[in-house]
Amino acid sequence: MTELHISIYDIVPSVANTVYRRYQKFVERDDVKQECMQWALSRNEYINSKLSEPDNDKRKYNEARIAYQMLRVAERYARKEKASKSGYYISDEIYYERATLGQLLPFVIASVIDGTVLEQAQEMIRDGQPKGSSSPAEGGNLLAICLDIKKCYIKLEESDQTLLTWRYHEGLTLAQMAVLLECAISTADRRCINALRNLQDLLGGESPFR
Repeated sequence: MTELHISIYDIVPSVANTVYRRYQKFVERDDVKQECMQWALSRNEYINSKLSEPDNDKRKYNEARIAYQMLRVAERYARKEKASKSGYYISDEIYYERATLGQLLPFVIASVIDGTVLEQAQEMIRDGQPKGSSSPAEGGNLLAICLDIKKCYIKLEESDQTLLTWRYHEGLTLAQMAVLLECAISTADRRCINALRNLQDLLGGESPFR
C-alpha cells in the first residue's frame, strides 16, 4: 500500500485540533485524529495525486480542499459522539443556512432593538408559506430557532451587529452601506456576508451532512 503523503501528517493534527476545541466535552483528541487518518487512508491514492501536484498554487488549493473534506468527516464523527453521549439523535439537530438567517434576522434584530415580541414572527413568516424544505421552521420550532439566533446575535462583535442591523433591520442597500463605510459596494457586500457567516459559526456552522 502506498504511504500517505507527508503533508497529511500536518493536516490531520490541524483538523483534529479544530474539531476537538469545539467538541472537547464529547470526544478525545486522539480519537478525532484517528478518524481523520482512517479517512485519509481510505482515499490514499486520490490524496497523494492531489498533494503531489507540481504547481505550487494548485497544490495549496488541493491541500485546503482536502483539509475541508477531512474537517467535514471529523465533524460528522464528533456530532455523532455528542448526540450519543447527550441522548438525542443526529436528525434532531438544526442547521442555520444563511438564506434562513436572512429571513429571520429582521424579526430577531427588531426584538433586540425595538423590544418587539418574537412570537409575532411565527405567524408573520408562515403566513401564506406552504410547509416545505425551504421553510425556516422545518426541523424545529420557529420560536426556539429565533431565540437561538437572538442569543448568538447578541454575542457578535459590535461591528458585525451594526452591519446586520443596517442590512436586515434598517433595510439599507449595499450602496447606502458603502457610503457609510466609505468603501466599495463589493467590499460592503463582502463584509455583510462575513458578518452573517460569523453569526452562522456561533450557531454551529454549516451542516456537515450535505
